[in-house]
Amino acid sequence: MPESAGRYSVRVEFREFDGKKVQRPSLDLEDVRAESAGFRGEFAYDLASLVGADQAGVVGEGEVVRSMVKQVNLAGATLDPLDMRDSVFAGIDFSRAKLPRATAQRIELVDCRAAGVQLTLLQASDVYAEDCQFDYGIIRIDRVKHAVAFSGCSFRETLLAGDLSNVVFVDCVFAGTEFEATAAAGCDLRGSTFEGVKGLLSLRGARISSEQALSAAAAIAAESGLIVRD
Repeated sequence: MPESAGRYSVRVEFREFDGKKVQRPSLDLEDVRAESAGFRGEFAYDLASLVGADQAGVVGEGEVVRSMVKQVNLAGATLDPLDMRDSVFAGIDFSRAKLPRATAQRIELVDCRAAGVQLTLLQASDVYAEDCQFDYGIIRIDRVKHAVAFSGCSFRETLLAGDLSNVVFVDCVFAGTEFEATAAAGCDLRGSTFEGVKGLLSLRGARISSEQALSAAAAIAAESGLIVRD
């Protein structure tokens, strides 16, 4: 983990991004107990520490509440539905995983691999992802409550769809990314890099920098039906 374990406590703490606050998990690691990680079939974890299990390809449904999940392999897993609350997921492999009906409330994801993930968040409230790889995936958010933040994440050739309002992207990579936003008021993409992105016109109300506007001008012109010739 990038910070000491003691940062997760019952105290109310926030990450702040240019006035937007993301509440951190209400999780005290002194209260969790070690359990075997098993995501096959029905599961319900509360105040659990789940470390280092191979759960690739499992099919399951359930909830993870007030728990720490580390170094678990969920590549190719199908978890439907999945309810995540007040929990931290670190070093998880979600590659090619299918999570078509997930909810996330006060969740942190750190250093996770999720290439090819198919994720639909029915509701995302106070979600923070750091140094995660979401390349070649499909991520859809039906509803954002409060704020969601991605820091240092990669979205190469990923489809980002749905409600992107109050979603902050800090130092993220968008290369061949396609946006299909249904709402984008309060979305902030400043500081991230654009290359070959599509669907920028769906991001009405989002914030970008002047430098980003120059790099995205050709894509915006093409989407608008303009023909640019010298």
